[in-house]
Amino acid sequence: MKRKGWLVPVLITSIVLSVMMNLFVVAPAKVEAASIGTITENDTIYQIMVDRFYDGDSSNNATGAAIRYGENSEEDFRYMKGGDWQGVINKLPYIANMGYTAIWISPVAEPQMTNRDNNGTGKNTAYHGYNVKDPNAANPYFGTKEKLKELVDSAHALGIKVIIDVVPNHIGDYMLGTQAYYDIPGLQPAAPFNNPAWYHHNGDINWSLADGRYDQWAQDYLENHDLGGLDDIDFDVPAAKQAIFSSIKAWFDYTGADGARVDAAKLMKPTDIGELQNLLGVNTFGENFDGNAEFVSRWVGANKEWGMLDFPLFFSVLNSFAYGQSFDANVKSTLALDSYYNGNANHMVTFIDNHDRNRFLTEAGGSVEKLQNALSFIFTVRGTPVVFQGTEQNKGNGNGQIMTGGIADTWNRWSMVKRDANGNVLENYFNENTSTYKHVAKLNEIRKNNPALRTGTQREMWSAQNLYAFSRRIDSGTNVGQEVISVFSNASSGTQTVTIPLRSESTLTAGTVLINQLNTNDTVTVQAGGVTGKQITVSVNANSAKIYAKTQPVVDTVAPTVPGNVTATVQNASSAQISWTASTDNVGVTGYEIYRNGVKVGTSATTSYTDSGLAGQTSYSYTVKAFDAAGNLSALSAAALITTPAGNSVTIYYKQGYSTPYIHYRPAGGTWTTAPGVAIPASEVSGYNKITINIGSATQLEACFNNGSGTWDSNGGSNYLFGTGTWTYTPTGNIQAGAPAGATATPTVAPTATPTPTPTPTPTPTVAPTATPTPTVAPTATPTATPVPTATPGGNSVTIYYKNTSFTNSYIHYSVDGSGVWTTSPGQQLQASSYSGYKTATLQLGTAAGLTAAFNNGSGTWDNNGGSNYRLTAGTWSLVNGSLTSGVPQADSVTFRVTVPSTTPSSGPVYLSGTFNSWNAADPAYQLTKGSDGVYSITLSLPAGTAVQYKVTRGSWATVETSSSGAEIANRTLTPAGGAQTVNLTVQRWKDQ
Repeated sequence: MKRKGWLVPVLITSIVLSVMMNLFVVAPAKVEAASIGTITENDTIYQIMVDRFYDGDSSNNATGAAIRYGENSEEDFRYMKGGDWQGVINKLPYIANMGYTAIWISPVAEPQMTNRDNNGTGKNTAYHGYNVKDPNAANPYFGTKEKLKELVDSAHALGIKVIIDVVPNHIGDYMLGTQAYYDIPGLQPAAPFNNPAWYHHNGDINWSLADGRYDQWAQDYLENHDLGGLDDIDFDVPAAKQAIFSSIKAWFDYTGADGARVDAAKLMKPTDIGELQNLLGVNTFGENFDGNAEFVSRWVGANKEWGMLDFPLFFSVLNSFAYGQSFDANVKSTLALDSYYNGNANHMVTFIDNHDRNRFLTEAGGSVEKLQNALSFIFTVRGTPVVFQGTEQNKGNGNGQIMTGGIADTWNRWSMVKRDANGNVLENYFNENTSTYKHVAKLNEIRKNNPALRTGTQREMWSAQNLYAFSRRIDSGTNVGQEVISVFSNASSGTQTVTIPLRSESTLTAGTVLINQLNTNDTVTVQAGGVTGKQITVSVNANSAKIYAKTQPVVDTVAPTVPGNVTATVQNASSAQISWTASTDNVGVTGYEIYRNGVKVGTSATTSYTDSGLAGQTSYSYTVKAFDAAGNLSALSAAALITTPAGNSVTIYYKQGYSTPYIHYRPAGGTWTTAPGVAIPASEVSGYNKITINIGSATQLEACFNNGSGTWDSNGGSNYLFGTGTWTYTPTGNIQAGAPAGATATPTVAPTATPTPTPTPTPTPTVAPTATPTPTVAPTATPTATPVPTATPGGNSVTIYYKNTSFTNSYIHYSVDGSGVWTTSPGQQLQASSYSGYKTATLQLGTAAGLTAAFNNGSGTWDNNGGSNYRLTAGTWSLVNGSLTSGVPQADSVTFRVTVPSTTPSSGPVYLSGTFNSWNAADPAYQLTKGSDGVYSITLSLPAGTAVQYKVTRGSWATVETSSSGAEIANRTLTPAGGAQTVNLTVQRWKDQ
């Protein structure tokens, strides 16, 4: 939230010696967070079920009976798995590399942990989020409200929009049947939603009464009954409607999300959802689980929703592409009903499966060809495609199980990281080398390069039992005449060759060469003849597609030139203007990335950028990269250096009234921070937090305080005013000039904790693998400390980026060289950085060359380099799980460099085989490359902290590495420390030699 103020006259008696109050009166209001543009038919969407995606922060995982990591039984799938918003942030590059422009994430509000069965301890409902407890609070198992905004901001930085799944129809399961009261003590939603008068009390929907009926009685019946026990909000109660709509709007105002998927839209009046869409200011698409196109269309259009999930087409796609049924009887007949959508057919959100349906691959009997054919169809047919997470990994339902009847919600909802019952990682499904991952990336590229596939008019060209063809053509405006022709076969075998007349609307001329966008070596030429005077002859293999367009697809791999003449000009103590000369590119420069001290701080479409929020009397270095539409980045430019003037600053010591205090502020007359503001770090004075804020040219800081969760101290609505200098604040409202007693005292040196080492177990010998070995788990030995590298001096400061997967909060406890003084334990708290998972701090050294430091979690757990502490010289450093390197953080990766025996055939090949590829002894994705020095190498993206086992082979278990005596060695083990890591190893002998 941000606060808006209005002027109240006061007499200012002193700015230097006291804090003046009652100047501005403010009240909490909304934040206008920045969207990058709402969802449109130009987008493609990746659907994420957050709990089943990736566990980026284990500290927020459910505990006890609420979580089950294993996925062996159907019941296992009804428990939480640990996925969270940090996990989505971590995997955004995986999604971006497929070419998606939007993600749809699970509901974000705090969920009801279990339904009301067994007195409220029944079936787990928290993992999916559709049973809501508090619409205004963040799901604590996914992260904080701030983490959700970080996810949206991180996605926006990659050009990816965020669609939030919203649940306006109901909350959780609290009241029984027709009862209008809460009968189980303590089992009720959060206020103000614990008012029974806000809900219908007509019992559950009896679907046998409503299915197949599309009259007003049926619609009223659906709107006024509960869905599976979920308490149904009565929109005829104005306070109830306003409360749920306001709670949803607050998430969009705060995060800047770009669209909404509306759950259970079938159970709400279309005009009510239209009202919600207008309130949110972004496009929405809803869920109406029905195959009747006319019925579904009632929710689309003016004062309704932008679009709807296209269930009518889904059922036809399933029939024709998974089961091989007639195109005539399914796809053709469904698309013939598009007129019901009144020109909004491109807003229909197309899909082949989702979290409520069996995985398409299971329905298709495991045929990847059918899967890819269906994907090609939804990426080219009218509408906006969405694909459920994991489809790209060629994996159907868990354990090959198929679900029948109703909504499928168990075997289809497997996690993208497979674990055993104890949480040990067995396999992850983030492989960018699967055939369907690459196919989706190709389809996204084709759709991006051909605007007709996004906004063109759909026109059928051919329909038969096993062959279907259509045109998408832009009929007016920009790109008028651009046309794409798609042809599909669902035959079980053989090749179909047909001559297809072009549509009469087509402006393609005879002699035009059309290129298959899926295979540019395949072309057809428009011939004169046929009923429209123009035609093409195409041949299509079984369960495959052809996508024909005029333009040769451009694969741009050339990076722009490096920006030149970078200059940085100080504007004031808190901002600088950076400018440069334009780069050039073979296709065209799209924009520029701006880096401050090696960290990306923003992008610009022009050749200038204003960087704000700087500190006074501080040196900064700016560099710039250019990028093009294909995402190619230039090298960094030469650096431009500045030092900001002293400026005005306010230092506040805050007595710890809140356990985690936040300050929400603005330089008087300026712009407010985004609520709740900025967390105030711990200070060197026990019992106080401390923050210093540069206020630029202003003379006062206007501020209020809060606990980060909605409890405010805002001086009775008048806020507090601080002049420049140092102040001590004790709740509530007692402010004195200067620092608290003890602030200038020399802090006592805190002893460095030395953790007790964990004994290393004796390794278990590995059983010689058969064709499909079951590797033995070998313990990870305690690593030998590596020498501390020396960084290139970068000025009189140290910037540290710190990542420790076992710490939720991180502190640096340090002593500057020559001072003999340590910070008061636990030290200075590190703040979130732009690098996922890393906390950061910049520490001034004065004239010193460096500092000595240890790190801790603020609660007595230390990372002190095995008792030796860490040595940091001036410059920038990255420390991740004990591995210290100079420079900014690098992506988690491990480069394996393997020296092989001289008896190894010169042509190789050499492979890595391990837990990361299901022990495939000859996986082409894990073949090493031989260097000019004879050493084989490969770089793998292995997340920090994920233990792996592996061996080296020449392509079979008969050629696996052994010891020099010929005995098979134990499985090699590695737990990546994080960042860019290199492992050197030597093969002593091959098993067959």
